[in-house]
Amino acid sequence: MVKLIINNQKVSVPEGTTIMEAAKNVGIYIPHLCFLKEINEIGACRVCLVEVEGMDKLVTACNTQVREGMKVITNSPRLRRTRRINIEMILSDHATDCAACVRSGNCTLQTIANDLSLIHISEPTRQAEISYAVFCLKKKTA
Repeated sequence: MVKLIINNQKVSVPEGTTIMEAAKNVGIYIPHLCFLKEINEIGACRVCLVEVEGMDKLVTACNTQVREGMKVITNSPRLRRTRRINIEMILSDHATDCAACVRSGNCTLQTIANDLSLIHISEPTRQAEISYAVFCLKKKTA
């Protein structure tokens, strides 16, 4: 068994367990979009990023295996800023008419965007107010 700490909570899991699985085992939710166990564990959405003590870069929880003594933070100002940017980028190229979507109210992207205050669904009309930035890269001409 591998012993680690997630959000100041002691965790013991079998070797080969991912950070996401270890967190889930103790009731800690790490938001994610692209993770499907044994089908798609590529970390492409970058929403499941976590902080690991001693590492400068954030790591994906869905495909990073736990290590003995690892200390993981799943929710910090840095992580919320990074997740917000990643979700903004996804939303910038996503149909955002949530009120007309058949998945409205049952959509992980919508839930995460709402949790990050990027999208607001008002009840009972379920009208969506999208408040995200669209980033554009313009090539400078001489």
